[in-house]
Amino acid sequence: MAQQDVRSREQIRERYGLNERTLTDRLKENWTGYIFIIPTFVAFSALFYFPILRGLYMTLTNTQLGQPGEFIGLENYVWLATNDLFVYALGVTVVFVAGTTFLQLVLGATAAILLNELREAAQDWVGALIMSPYFAAPLAGGVIWMWFLDNDFGFVVKFFGVFGVDPPALLATGLWPFVSLIVAQTWHDYAYSAIIYAAAISNIPSEQYEAAAQAGANRLQRFRDVTLPRLLIPTVVILSLRTAWNVAEFSQPFALTGGGPGTRTMLLSILTYRVAFVDLNFGRAYTIGMAMILMTMSAAVVYVKAISEEENLYV
Repeated sequence: MAQQDVRSREQIRERYGLNERTLTDRLKENWTGYIFIIPTFVAFSALFYFPILRGLYMTLTNTQLGQPGEFIGLENYVWLATNDLFVYALGVTVVFVAGTTFLQLVLGATAAILLNELREAAQDWVGALIMSPYFAAPLAGGVIWMWFLDNDFGFVVKFFGVFGVDPPALLATGLWPFVSLIVAQTWHDYAYSAIIYAAAISNIPSEQYEAAAQAGANRLQRFRDVTLPRLLIPTVVILSLRTAWNVAEFSQPFALTGGGPGTRTMLLSILTYRVAFVDLNFGRAYTIGMAMILMTMSAAVVYVKAISEEENLYV
């Protein structure tokens, strides 16, 4: 009886083409597709994997500008673990990424919800206004915010001066430079969250809102029971991607504060630039870069895990 069941299962798998195929079988069946993929794979490997592997080797050397460097083992990693500036920059980067990502989520969701409440005629214009910061060059955004917040001739100083009030030195004293950095970066990238949230909200069937309204749910209850569950996966995706990108942010923070005053807003990206192009120590700069890669890979793992369990998150 068992043999008949086995044969029956094998026959069914064979009939519907479910038999296991070897790598050779797949190559024979899809050889044209593999031929078209090879150029892309080679180019991607040359532009992505090879630089990473070369950089990983450079972390084991004392490579400097114009010098090939000698093998020094794990000395760069020891320097990394014992360097006070790196530890400080790591802490600043973690707080910067957490604060910026959280604000981008909140403002993006708020903008998407408000945009969804507008009439169709107004959605295009208001949507373009909301999304405009995201399409501005980060370096230009940093310069604009620097002129806006500058302690001597910035717009904020002149605005407060009209009322005879001295504003805080937003780029010079206390926590204000760091707060300014987070606000500027949030302003530039919150539209990314808004775009994804708006797409998710627009795909919610109107029948679900109508059914909730007929059941006596008010607007807040409809938002809690209908809208929020549908924003769970987009939130995980945005959280993961924005975390990875905020770790690597350089242009706007560098143009706005340059890591200063002193080292008060020293992010890992700015520290990498200084070690590489001011100290001219590329071995140590690549070592800092590897620490940043580990941070972004952690966000990528969360992203992949969340996407693989998408159906369970909706239940």
